[in-house]
Amino acid sequence: MAREAIGVKRYAVRLSGEERAHLEAMLRKGKHGAKTLVKAHILLKADVSEAGEGLSDGEIIEQLETSASMVYRVRKQLVEEGFAAVLTRKPHTRPSVPRIFDARRKPG
Repeated sequence: MAREAIGVKRYAVRLSGEERAHLEAMLRKGKHGAKTLVKAHILLKADVSEAGEGLSDGEIIEQLETSASMVYRVRKQLVEEGFAAVLTRKPHTRPSVPRIFDARRKPG
């Protein structure tokens, strides 16, 4: 937290024009899940490029009424995994509950 108070960001968000256009189109249409739309808002507000607002985490949290960890995770995921990874859900490696009925198996 001391770094953030000074103003040094570990994960700086810099969006290209194409990425900004994609996010703005998503928000205009509103045909995505709530978390995906919040992530899009976070990226647009955190963008430090010329076209971006470059808001601090505190300002983003206040404006979007979200948590500090959500803003941190979105920034980190963008830098480490890329633009597409932020907007898509990671598939589960195995189901949390084992299947009881499997339509592919024949009974008996």
